[in-house]
Amino acid sequence: MPQASTFRQYSYYAGWFIRSKLGMKRPLVNTMIIHYACNLRCKHCAIAANADQIPEGNSLTFDAASREMKAEFDKGAKILFFEGGEPTIWKDGERGLGDLIAEGRRIGYYVIGYTTNGTGRIFEESDVLSISLDGPREVHDQIRGPGVYDQLMANLEKTDHPNIFANMVVMKPNLDKIRETAEIVKANGKIRGLMLNFLTPPPYDITLSHEEKVQVVNDALQWRKQKLPILNTERALKELLIEDYSEKCPYWVSSFTLPDGSKHGGCPMQGTDSCKNCGFDAVREYRLILAGNVQTITKMSRRFALSKR
Repeated sequence: MPQASTFRQYSYYAGWFIRSKLGMKRPLVNTMIIHYACNLRCKHCAIAANADQIPEGNSLTFDAASREMKAEFDKGAKILFFEGGEPTIWKDGERGLGDLIAEGRRIGYYVIGYTTNGTGRIFEESDVLSISLDGPREVHDQIRGPGVYDQLMANLEKTDHPNIFANMVVMKPNLDKIRETAEIVKANGKIRGLMLNFLTPPPYDITLSHEEKVQVVNDALQWRKQKLPILNTERALKELLIEDYSEKCPYWVSSFTLPDGSKHGGCPMQGTDSCKNCGFDAVREYRLILAGNVQTITKMSRRFALSKR
């Protein structure tokens, strides 16, 4: 299917926005957690902490993923994100992540992206790529494993992908390394910006206190003024201090499909203790878009909602 023009994409998003204001709550984003398998065991990862409780072979097949992609597209989703585990190592026979991206493109999704630890192949055919960067080498490797930082940076050197951004999960082990991480991103040349998130527990022992979060937000607001590449919008940064976001969260903006094929009309953590300690910036940006915040609409649509292909 030919890629929709920029005008057509903007027109669809405008219509979706208007319909949402009229009470027609349809997902715009389709988040597919295609499997839980990963080549790392990161200290803050809830999946890694519970790996012994996850059944082996818990993974979407290509056919099941294709059906769910089509079903959510028909409901109105036009942005597709693949998550894991580590999505770049997903396999169904001879098929891999590249085949899922191609299928999403055939179905007609405007934007297709995925989140990765960056140690594997970079799929150039994606529109947007989120890499995990939790600090400079010594801190990143302390959290994710020896040699992971150098492998990530080596892979970035090999790519000309135009729309890579870094996700940093801020927690006690990297609390004093945020500015240094932003400076690494600024100097890198391959990474277009840094998105800050707080750790959504579990684990609880390395989550920040409210006072520590306040300091992070105040510092980040100053760093944005100093032209460090913090991607979070100003208002969303401030709203990260609302830890229990359950009353504000627009759950329905993104549908979720889990590796066992179950579906959620919103975040799978809805109603849990984790939900009441939410550290995800994305849900703040979603709410601000729905509230008509011009800065958020402009910045986020340019980065995450328009096809670069």
